[in-house]
Amino acid sequence: MSKHQTVKFIRMELDKLNQEIDLRIIKGMNYAREARRHRYLTSQLNRLSPRSRWMGKLSFMSAFMF
Repeated sequence: MSKHQTVKFIRMELDKLNQEIDLRIIKGMNYAREARRHRYLTSQLNRLSPRSRWMGKLSFMSAFMF
């Protein structure tokens, strides 16, 4: 699996997981296991695409510079 495919797969998994977490919150259920998986997938995504993380921070900071 290429890096691009891996990043795409992780983003799709995060979308599914976010929906599951939202449903569990609405139902008042425990979502600790899903939160751990979300944290793991987010760290993997950040490890695979560090440039995008910096670009996001730069655009956030530039909004306050002017």
